[in-house]
Amino acid sequence: MTQEPEYYKPQPLPPRDGARAGGHQPNGGYRQGGFQQNPGASQWGQPRQGPAVVNVVGGKSALLSYVLWFFLGWLGVHKFYLQQSFQGIFYVLLWAIGWFTTPIIIGWFILGLWGLLMIIDLFLIPLRVAQLNARLARRVNGY
Repeated sequence: MTQEPEYYKPQPLPPRDGARAGGHQPNGGYRQGGFQQNPGASQWGQPRQGPAVVNVVGGKSALLSYVLWFFLGWLGVHKFYLQQSFQGIFYVLLWAIGWFTTPIIIGWFILGLWGLLMIIDLFLIPLRVAQLNARLARRVNGY
């Protein structure tokens, strides 16, 4: 069996500002639980200079939000997907009350309000997706 390359070996990440795990060593190494990183080793795990690059895995998708809006928007499923449960319940109630009250004319106004909210969602879905993904990126980075 061949030996693993050095870049496969786990390298400890340095703590963020204000963290107390192990701490930086004066020679640039990092000490955690008795492990001393070789200062001449690869720079993986060392802090980068410049803006942080974040790859968010598991974020929300604008395309999926639009698909849910198109096929199940009357149930407010796109709102539940975008973590707006109260608004999702509000959409379901507007739709149901609107259809049940159409025989007494007032239902058409309720359905008109529901339709207006659905059209507004066409423009707000990308903003909400970006907001949720930014929140996830901040949580992943520990900020």
